[in-house]
Amino acid sequence: MKYYFEEHENTYQEMKRDNILAWDQYHEPAKYNFDHFMMRSFLERALDIIQIFPDKSKAFEYGCGTGAGACFLAKRGFVVDAIDISPTAIELARSIAEERNLNINYSNRDLLELTEIDQEYDLILDNYCLQSIVTDCDRLKLYSLIKSAMKKNGYYIISTAIYNGNRVYSGDTYYCEETGVVYDRVTFSEQYPDAIFLNQSWWIPNRRHLRKEDLREELLAAGFIVLFQEEGNVICSK
Repeated sequence: MKYYFEEHENTYQEMKRDNILAWDQYHEPAKYNFDHFMMRSFLERALDIIQIFPDKSKAFEYGCGTGAGACFLAKRGFVVDAIDISPTAIELARSIAEERNLNINYSNRDLLELTEIDQEYDLILDNYCLQSIVTDCDRLKLYSLIKSAMKKNGYYIISTAIYNGNRVYSGDTYYCEETGVVYDRVTFSEQYPDAIFLNQSWWIPNRRHLRKEDLREELLAAGFIVLFQEEGNVICSK
């Protein structure tokens, strides 16, 4: 099992059970809902910065969850393709889009299982997915796929969690300062190919909380041009 699947599928099943529409709403119901999602204010600013024409543009969102970002783009006129590894998330996303009369091409797929993306896009969106793609090899593959799917004048817009000195990691969580990788302790490691043995316990990668400057360097090393960065909010071209 990939380290990022179980948590996300279980969470979306809980959201379906409790009629919660958005991941942000699930974690902070007093602050967020489907329309007022965490990335929204930055996404609005980003679209102003790049001055893209939605009615002539095609967008792709990976790790779309229940589709808050995808619906935001589709409502503004983008043609949107969106994928997520969780079948429950895609089920909910399709239902929400249908209720809103939005035509979004949703698919239950794991981006990192693809060998290529067979289309090119004007805009590729990461709405707080990147921090859940943890290992070096997975992140390198992600960036390679994204670059190949961006049009020559396309944009890659990211919102991701980054290092926060006030964040507390509990006894069942281990943070590696050198790499920015956050590990969760597990009892049985056999089902997780990415598990590591450390300090007499088994751990699986859970998040990657890079410092702002390290995130920038990672994107530059992957071949992107960083046009704008504000903490974990980034606009890239290639």
